[in-house]
Amino acid sequence: MESPQILQAASLLTLPQLQVAEVLSLRAAGTRLRDLARAIGVGVEDRRLTAALRALHEAGLAQPDEDDPEWIRTVALHQVLANSYGFGRAAEHELQYLPVEHLQRIAYGLGAPVGREHRRLLGAIGAALADPDRVRDLFRSAPRAARDIMLDMAVGEPFYADPHAMMALRTGNKSSPLRWAVDHGLLVFNAYYGAAISMPSEVGVALRPDFRAEFDPSPPAPPSVTISAETVDREGSAAARAALSSVTALLEECGRTPVPILKAGGIGLREVRKLARLVGSDEEGVRFWLTVAGMNGLIGIAGDRVAPSAEFDNWLKLEPAEQFGWLVDGWFQMPAAPLLLDGRAALVGSEQDAGSALLRVTLAGVLSSLRTGRGAAGLDGLAAMVAYLRPLVAGDAGEVMPMMAALWREYELMGVGAHHAPTTLCHALAAADRERLAEALRGFLPPAEETVLLQSDLTAVATGAPSGALSALLDLAADRESRGGGYTWRFTESSVRRAFDAGSTAEELLARVRAAAAGGRVPQALEYMIGDLGRKHGVVRVRTVGCVLRSDDTALLGEIRSVRSLARLELTELAPTVLSSALSPAETLAALRHAGYAPAAENPDGTLAVERPTRHRADLPAQ
Repeated sequence: MESPQILQAASLLTLPQLQVAEVLSLRAAGTRLRDLARAIGVGVEDRRLTAALRALHEAGLAQPDEDDPEWIRTVALHQVLANSYGFGRAAEHELQYLPVEHLQRIAYGLGAPVGREHRRLLGAIGAALADPDRVRDLFRSAPRAARDIMLDMAVGEPFYADPHAMMALRTGNKSSPLRWAVDHGLLVFNAYYGAAISMPSEVGVALRPDFRAEFDPSPPAPPSVTISAETVDREGSAAARAALSSVTALLEECGRTPVPILKAGGIGLREVRKLARLVGSDEEGVRFWLTVAGMNGLIGIAGDRVAPSAEFDNWLKLEPAEQFGWLVDGWFQMPAAPLLLDGRAALVGSEQDAGSALLRVTLAGVLSSLRTGRGAAGLDGLAAMVAYLRPLVAGDAGEVMPMMAALWREYELMGVGAHHAPTTLCHALAAADRERLAEALRGFLPPAEETVLLQSDLTAVATGAPSGALSALLDLAADRESRGGGYTWRFTESSVRRAFDAGSTAEELLARVRAAAAGGRVPQALEYMIGDLGRKHGVVRVRTVGCVLRSDDTALLGEIRSVRSLARLELTELAPTVLSSALSPAETLAALRHAGYAPAAENPDGTLAVERPTRHRADLPAQ
């Protein structure tokens, strides 16, 4: 098993399992069961120790030796759980850079098999040092000065950096008191790479007479309080609806005006605040929803700006429960903690995000383990349980509190938790049950509204999330005023003109509005507004003109209009003596001259423009 796989498996261990694993990591070649039990202060048949070893076996991290069931072998735990309890690294690690001939001397001094293969020599030396009785017997035969130094290293720092001692070892001085210990593998010194003399963990744990490892097999019991499950779900449902509205509003705003990215990456505080004002949110919400949208593929990079992706259009077509389910999928295991505020720009990750996905999932399990109708008395109780269940990632309860505060706020925003208690969504996520999750989402988010209530004050109100088609119509013909538990639009003259500018006629727009109105009822004031603006729309028209041609010779202008080679000018008669051209003055002049005419440019005041040839000059080099 490679180190990343070992680390991943170890990150899933509970506190007592990790404590046992840390003791096992002190001896890379394996540990006798009685030595392990003695180290953690229990009997060899203690059921809690047995349970921890079973979990390590199931995780592929430890297993009994085939020839000796009392001997527990591990995968390379020493690679990821180094320096436990203040000991140094395992002998296999400390000796790996020594040449074969040096390893052969150590193996011989230990009475271990001596061969020529580097890897086998390391294993033989590690196995010899894994026997604490052998280490202690060997230690007793060491020179007195070496024993004193080794005892100090065993109970204190596992390194010795006396320059005189290292020089003696480097020059091969056989009278050095530490030469014997180095030749027998009780200490390690690499003349080429060593900055200090080190003591392998196998030696340190054997020589520390009072060594006892921590073992906490009983989980904490955080206090809980009574809270109505109906109240928790009601608040969770409201949060989910508000979340869906916030994401929609935020991404629509990013679609209208893509958000610039900082040179260093991410979206800066000024832009975050601006978005918060525009969509009626706060900075915290904008940071969070941008990250969730990014993790779900709903936004992307367009040049140097953030804008909705093509997936956003597909997402808008879904029912509210499906839309929110899409967000929940990406959020629950996203490797990011955007609310762990540390001065970062939005959409920028950091090392603090590491482990956030595992802790987020663990928190769901902790909440779901609470009895129905109960919630945690405070966040500290939840933090204590998460720290117990995932200590390698979380640290202790105090260390994990900032992350827990950030994750709990996410739970509230997503409608997964309220009052430190789980909602129905939380239970479904903890159970990893897709059907149960889909049912919970449908309970929290009813089907999209297909109609709105049109009121005499020219507002349109939807009590639930509007469908994509309804939103598109109202966003086109009215101005959105609010989101959240309800959705409100207001029809104004400018918003109705916007619909006409997009190609609608008064009859078409009124028909679409009537079809979207609850009961087909359209207030008379809105009908009059649409009809009146429809009659006025387009009475005055504006077209793009590159330039105009003016001549008192109307016959000549008529001739020019009929020349086929000048068709690309799209000449149009504005008056008997004026033609418009779609091209710029320079392009029009060139085309007319190419066709054999002799036009002249004219200034805005009617005088002839003088066309002087441009004369380019280069700057002189600096003296």
